[in-house]
Amino acid sequence: MIIDFHTHVFPEKIAYKAINALKASSGYDNRSDGTTVGLVKSMDVAGIDISVNMPILSKPDGFEKTLLHLKEETAREKRIVSFAPIHPRCDDIENKIRIIVGEGYKGIKLHPFFQNEPLDSDATMRVVSLASAAGLYTMIHPGKDASFPNVNAASPDKIVRLLEQVKPKNVILAHMGAMEYWDEVYECIAGRDVYIDTSFSMDVMGRERFLRIVKKHGADRVLFGTDSPWRDQKSYVELLKRETGLSDEEKRKIFYENGAKILGL
Repeated sequence: MIIDFHTHVFPEKIAYKAINALKASSGYDNRSDGTTVGLVKSMDVAGIDISVNMPILSKPDGFEKTLLHLKEETAREKRIVSFAPIHPRCDDIENKIRIIVGEGYKGIKLHPFFQNEPLDSDATMRVVSLASAAGLYTMIHPGKDASFPNVNAASPDKIVRLLEQVKPKNVILAHMGAMEYWDEVYECIAGRDVYIDTSFSMDVMGRERFLRIVKKHGADRVLFGTDSPWRDQKSYVELLKRETGLSDEEKRKIFYENGAKILGL
């Protein structure tokens, strides 16, 4: 069994436009078309059983509309589950957290760059604290972002400040802890009580860095993720399977067991 804990799908009517806009801003090529159908085809090729969609609410409004879309997508394809969208500056955020819990979502997604809200801002700290108190997981895009090359919204010092001031439970730091800050991750984040995922990092950070972080952090707090459609799911599955520096038990935890625990499977 394999769970890809970090993917993105868009409503079919805007997927083409969204993918091309993100390609233009980031310089990255997509590996699938960003639709639910495209993700399922990719999963079938890769041998992935479940993908977790991480929606980004780029503006404080639009919560209800995005939540409705996720319900429709979940009803259409049971192999794709979603975290919930939320923005740190949403109105009545306590009630929105209650709605998310009541709808059965396991977590929320925060993106400091597309939401224009640094990780150590009061608004971000508040929503992470509320999510933690409600028992939700919080997936965060940490480190750098290619679409915002001159913005520092999620560097390791901001991550540490968030973790130490809020002391949240159930935080997931994407991209092996902080995109392109992997030496700093090893020094000041690895070993903390957070999850990290392998998305858009395992193939660019180098084998030695990858193994150092996994061994220090512990495989029981690492999730397999790809960032599809921006990384190819089959290639990522094969890359982790070939990683002889990890035991079969460690790979099993990363591929499935850790994610299954979060999803309640």
